[in-house]
Amino acid sequence: MKYEHKRQLTRDKIEGALIKVAKNKGIADVTVSDIIKTANINRSTFYRHYIDKPDLIDSIEDRVISDIKEANVELKSTELEHINTAAGKFVYKFLTVIEENQPILELLLSEKGDIRFTLKLIAFFNKMVASTTEVFTDTMDEKKRKLFAAYNSSTAMGVVTFWVHHFDEYDKDYVYDFLMHRGY
Repeated sequence: MKYEHKRQLTRDKIEGALIKVAKNKGIADVTVSDIIKTANINRSTFYRHYIDKPDLIDSIEDRVISDIKEANVELKSTELEHINTAAGKFVYKFLTVIEENQPILELLLSEKGDIRFTLKLIAFFNKMVASTTEVFTDTMDEKKRKLFAAYNSSTAMGVVTFWVHHFDEYDKDYVYDFLMHRGY
């Protein structure tokens, strides 16, 4: 337990260093040397945790997507009559994941970030929306289902991108209330 806690603290330090350096240089121009210098760790410590910089970035991106998937588990298995309650719980859990990962998402979803992550997230949202909305899109033909998934995925991506870049102006409860009650 103590060892795993120490490993997590080191990973957090490495991730924080990546964010700090990439905000200035852009993620593509960050080197492992930049990360270890900023994190004040040895090169061997970095390589004990990650194969290389792409492995670090992939690890972060995969963790964020995994956390979103986990938030979606309950919604996916919900009966239609309980969909609104389950959707509300999902949206709140989803926003919590975004909130917890705001610093890295602000970087990844910026001009200094990783376009591969943006594309990966859009594809993930498309797949997630398509698989969780089958229960109330069963009257739609396949073309409409795909368009419905693309529309909702784009909305999710837009809200996430906007929120992580305006995080100090909008708290999670405000965003949740807007999404759930269409406060416009």
